[in-house]
Amino acid sequence: MNRLSCEDDSALRYMDYAIIEQQTSMTAASAFWLDSLRDCKIHHHLSLPFDRHRVSDEHRTGRGISASFSFGEHLSRAFIVYASISKTTLENMALASYYAFLFKLTNGERDLCIGINTHGRYKPELMSIIGMFVNAIPLRCKLDPSWPFARLVKEVHQIAMDSSHYSYFPLQRILAQHPLVSKPAFLDTSFEFDSNTTQNMSNEIMLDDICLSLVPYSIKIETDEIVPDSFPSINCVHQAFTDRAMELSQKVAVELDDQSLTYSELLYYAQLLALHLLDK
Repeated sequence: MNRLSCEDDSALRYMDYAIIEQQTSMTAASAFWLDSLRDCKIHHHLSLPFDRHRVSDEHRTGRGISASFSFGEHLSRAFIVYASISKTTLENMALASYYAFLFKLTNGERDLCIGINTHGRYKPELMSIIGMFVNAIPLRCKLDPSWPFARLVKEVHQIAMDSSHYSYFPLQRILAQHPLVSKPAFLDTSFEFDSNTTQNMSNEIMLDDICLSLVPYSIKIETDEIVPDSFPSINCVHQAFTDRAMELSQKVAVELDDQSLTYSELLYYAQLLALHLLDK
């Protein structure tokens, strides 16, 4: 397998990355995803308690609803401490909680497959490159009802680590391994984690296994407590679109007559077109 290497990270360009990735063997990644989704009904929608079900050809209005809530101080602090003790990240803790929540909502569905957008920068050399790396991948958890929550956290942590290692494998190639599935259901049930606050909390609160807090009894740090004078950074157009797609994955992005695409679907087809152009 070819390796990305460069003494000066800033000299590594997106085109260099694209060429190296084209030359990289995908055998291990292909085998991993084939094994991960073996016997998985990726066309099967989770039995969530909807008040009404949208038919496949129903016109999308683009309207939606969101619900937000805040943890109390005690629960927030316990959440951080538990993640530290379990030697995992807050994102994996939230992901484990999400799986447990879906298990409850679906009345005990044990095989849960959801979609997740990865940043795609799976190697340190890629962190400084300007370019499109985001890739949507399925994340499958075969949950055992007899597990204690600690076991679930451990399993989710391992699943996330393994999947992240092979997150460079394009979604369309994962789906190509299942030619009989026209539309994967896991794209309709996704998990998104806002890492901005997490990064601040990681810097301010967690040091290896020790949990520290510069703002007692709170995991919500106001902006002016971190950066007194902040200015918005200038992103490239493709990065701004990617951020939008990760934030509003199920919102309608484009409409034409009776057809429409969500941001998640539009991102998928944009990646498909990008790979096609790179092959030319």
